[in-house]
Amino acid sequence: MTTIKSTVTTSLHGKPALGHKEHAVLKGSSSPAKQAAEVKATLHNMKAQMEGLKSQLADLKAQQRDGDRFTQHGHGCWGTPSRDNWQPKDLGAMVEMNKLNQTSGPISAEQFADSIEAAVGDLDGQAASGEYRAVSDWAANNRERLTPEARQVMDIYSKYAALSQARGESGIPQDDFKKMLSEMRDVGDAGAKKALAHLDSKTHGGTVSGQDMARAITRGTADHDGQAAGAELKEFEKWASKNESRLSPEAKEVLDVYRKHAQAAQAEGRTGLTGRETAALNKELRKVGAGDVSARKATEALDKQSGPISGEDLTKAIKDGISDTDGHSSTSELKEFEKWAAKNESRLTPEAQEVLKTYQQAAKKAGPEGMTQKEADAMFKKMDGFKTFHDSSMRDALEGLDAKQGKISGSDLTAAIEKGAGDLDGQAAGTEFTDTMKWARQNYDRLTPEAKKVVDTYEKYATRSQAQGSTGIDQKDFKKMINEMKFVSNPPRTRPMFYAA
Repeated sequence: MTTIKSTVTTSLHGKPALGHKEHAVLKGSSSPAKQAAEVKATLHNMKAQMEGLKSQLADLKAQQRDGDRFTQHGHGCWGTPSRDNWQPKDLGAMVEMNKLNQTSGPISAEQFADSIEAAVGDLDGQAASGEYRAVSDWAANNRERLTPEARQVMDIYSKYAALSQARGESGIPQDDFKKMLSEMRDVGDAGAKKALAHLDSKTHGGTVSGQDMARAITRGTADHDGQAAGAELKEFEKWASKNESRLSPEAKEVLDVYRKHAQAAQAEGRTGLTGRETAALNKELRKVGAGDVSARKATEALDKQSGPISGEDLTKAIKDGISDTDGHSSTSELKEFEKWAAKNESRLTPEAQEVLKTYQQAAKKAGPEGMTQKEADAMFKKMDGFKTFHDSSMRDALEGLDAKQGKISGSDLTAAIEKGAGDLDGQAAGTEFTDTMKWARQNYDRLTPEAKKVVDTYEKYATRSQAQGSTGIDQKDFKKMINEMKFVSNPPRTRPMFYAA
């Protein structure tokens, strides 16, 4: 081991190791008197370090790493460098630490690990001595800027440096160096980890709802350490990739909201969110988390339909909306349908309104835990009694008209009647006629004058059959009716008349 004396002698007679720029960096802007005082203080510190070496080495064997102990010691939880391995602070390491001085805000674990790797990765055999002194002294002087996770990174470096010192080595072997970096990279965000651990304990390995996920993100990003779009986001992404099968559609949507806000900050070169951005994030998380994806998709499908919503339409939407068996049939899913119904009250047929009441009653009876399959089956059986349209073929034909935008022409309605009432089931003047008249009343403002004449024509033939005690229309009369409908839908143009003078 090179002694201090031989090092000084070599420095005096050899080529200068530092140029003018390096000297300027090390000297700074201090006056000569201040520099002399700093040198004296440094020598005094060195003497104190050497005197405490034996007790430190003895204590090293008894110590076990227990979380972040950085705040309890000046140079990391493993103490100061040993006597035999003492070296002046490494210039390259000091330069890397000086780069951190040019930044503002908290220093994250990832940021500090990157700086340490750059500071001690030059393989000059000083990782446990001169380079370690430069890093640990900087960390001690900037303790308030280090996040709890960054302090854990310093603890890890101190541990490996101390192990090398105990072996009489001034550097850290490559295998140990790789392990050290791996441990540093594995340090996550403490707040996010704590929030996710609470989430796991609350859900007991089961499905994670949107509200569960929203609360976890709010808790995990509440420490204002400037990592909501950095280390904290990574913790949630890592957890989500391991627990994807447990995430409900709502939880996935909540994560997408978090990613959106975090990526907006990242685009500006930030790893944190401002107070205003955090408030906006939490507001959107609560809104999305409280909703239900499956129910919302079902109501969005209703929005795409034109005209009134029948009892059958709403029953089908409710079936689709609560089919995910997430246990929210009586809570968030019900709220989605109630919210949609309040906005679309004028579109609900009397039967659809009865369907909604049936859902509300069943949900109230089931309680917040949601309906069992048996309870849901009983509810849907009751809903089936509130049909706006009773004939399936006519209903299908009328749904085709509902899908059309704008006015319904006479030809459109004639084609629907021919399709819906032409199945020879004997209901052309019965349920098929009733369904058509009900639909026509609900959509009267959409009918063109020709379509209204088609309605009148259907009513004439159907009531004639009913007067004869029949629910069907004779085939011959049915064809005659359709031809008459086609005629009123497309009346022949009047030829111009010319009179001789």
